[in-house]
Amino acid sequence: MGPFLKIFKRKKINIEDRLKKIKNGDEDERENLIKEYTPFIIKSITKVTNRYIEIENNEEFSIGLEAFNEAINKYEFEKGNFIKYSEIVIRNRIIDFHRKTKRLNNVVSIDRDMPVEANVGNILRENDFTDKYDMKDQICRLYMLLKGFNITFNDLVNESPKHMDTRLNSINIAKGIVENEDIKEDLFRKKVLPAKKIMERIGVSKKVLKGNRKFIIATVLILDSDLDLLIDYICQVEGGIKHGV
Repeated sequence: MGPFLKIFKRKKINIEDRLKKIKNGDEDERENLIKEYTPFIIKSITKVTNRYIEIENNEEFSIGLEAFNEAINKYEFEKGNFIKYSEIVIRNRIIDFHRKTKRLNNVVSIDRDMPVEANVGNILRENDFTDKYDMKDQICRLYMLLKGFNITFNDLVNESPKHMDTRLNSINIAKGIVENEDIKEDLFRKKVLPAKKIMERIGVSKKVLKGNRKFIIATVLILDSDLDLLIDYICQVEGGIKHGV
């Protein structure tokens, strides 16, 4: 494994490790996890209600947050995928709420009479589905990160480097940014690449930075996150390019 790939091992912390920290009493980690997964909670509620919900003063959102927190408390590691488990807990709590208030006439759960634990046991055995779900969830989380930098997926498709050597160079620039704390802090604070610092410390031309700006920022956001599947994907891309794949 080359020096570049070590950053992936160093940076990625899987969700099970985070859950273990929470179960050991790390309330800051609990707060961070809930904050990071707020888009997921909203999406899980929306899938039940068939409409977008607002965060402010919304009873459904409060129930979703409580359900996610409940899932953290009750999750058992041998059950498998936490994300799918928490989605089921959120879904069931929202359905229960609407049954009591008679607000959700158009929602029918085919397994509504089964306990949460039974549903989870069946779903988590479908490993392929779980893997696809995890990737979809991480892509949704990346979407929210990119939104803060006014970057869309369409931007990345249209403006990502077309040549392999340029793509590899951009990945290495992103790695350099992540390793330089003050450059990374400038990027996250100002939402633009601090070109002068990057050129001086990483040895990059202004033309390269300008031409690959959005791709570099997106790569930084991934490398500096816990989006393990996307980090692994970048790792594979980097390895494939080096070996001519």
